[in-house]
Amino acid sequence: MPAEARPLNRPDAASALIGSIYDCALDPSHWDATLVGIQEIMRCENAWLAVIDRVNGSGALIRKTSRIDPYWLERLPLHAAEISSWERLPVVRDLPLDEPQVLSRHLPPEMRQQSRMLKEWAEPQGIVDTMAMVLMNSPTRQAQLGLSRHKDFGLITEREVTLARLLAPHIRRAVTIGDLIDLKTVESESAKQTLDALCIGVVMTDAGGTILHANSAAEAMMRAGGPIQGNGGTLRANRTSATEELHTAIALADREEASLGKARFALRLTDTGEPPVLAHVLSLKHGGARSRLQPKATAVIFVGGGVGGANGAEAMSVAFALTRMETRVLAGLLTGQTLHQTAEELGIARTTARSHLHNLFVKIGVTRQSDLVRVAMQIAAIVR
Repeated sequence: MPAEARPLNRPDAASALIGSIYDCALDPSHWDATLVGIQEIMRCENAWLAVIDRVNGSGALIRKTSRIDPYWLERLPLHAAEISSWERLPVVRDLPLDEPQVLSRHLPPEMRQQSRMLKEWAEPQGIVDTMAMVLMNSPTRQAQLGLSRHKDFGLITEREVTLARLLAPHIRRAVTIGDLIDLKTVESESAKQTLDALCIGVVMTDAGGTILHANSAAEAMMRAGGPIQGNGGTLRANRTSATEELHTAIALADREEASLGKARFALRLTDTGEPPVLAHVLSLKHGGARSRLQPKATAVIFVGGGVGGANGAEAMSVAFALTRMETRVLAGLLTGQTLHQTAEELGIARTTARSHLHNLFVKIGVTRQSDLVRVAMQIAAIVR
């Protein structure tokens, strides 16, 4: 039987779920209960979350499931090739980052009718629809949240798609911060020692941006004159607009966690033409363990590179608001492929690849492919 739906007419229901999502950023063990909450509010039969390390060959950094029978979980990899082919469909491949992939909406009827995965895996369980939210998709990381819909609730509707769009930025922020701090569990009793050991900058502030604690990496950044500063005890960036965005995000974190979805996923602290350095803001005012990390702290700001180990393409994707396909084209170029080879690997026309390359030039402010690669390599070097 499918999971019961969590009522949405209570204003605290969504806020409580978002708070649970952000608890996972500092303690991945919270994903077990949080997946149940997401599954219930979405009226789905089961849910799964996976964060895959594509570089070190260590497999899943996180693999969590909710209400999936072990028998069916073991059989799912048998259909991996077919599922991967769905992700290469143009209608799926070109979706905006926060737009969920819905089987009944995006997989053509003839493919659904011929699908072995649906006949052999989904139908025996009474599953009639699935939804996937792409959280990371880069040369170093792949992360996805999936949900399955039981026939008793019918196909996924606009209600669930709207909810997925609402939750996706919060889930992505939590997964990204967890990845930036290497998926460590930060215990309140030893928070300063744990955070001081991180190689990225970590700063805790109150609602006005006053610095309450900075780890050694952040202090080194401030001593070196950037990309963050602590003049007068207030956290600032090297450029005025970045400082304003940073303080806006901190103010949103002070009000309620749901408001953080209105803030940029990652804030660029450096000027155009300089290698991007990014900041991710997490609320500390709400939640359990997070609220006990530092007395009077409203937010913790993580300063470092991009998503998933901070590959150059990933960092540029966040800093310059690249589309999913633009990021994949850039990633191909950074591996030494020609534009023609990248187009073939991605299954797109050469003219389409050239169009994506032109968009990359415009967004990043360069005119040559060599400059594009140079900027990306600078980013990767800074992050490492």
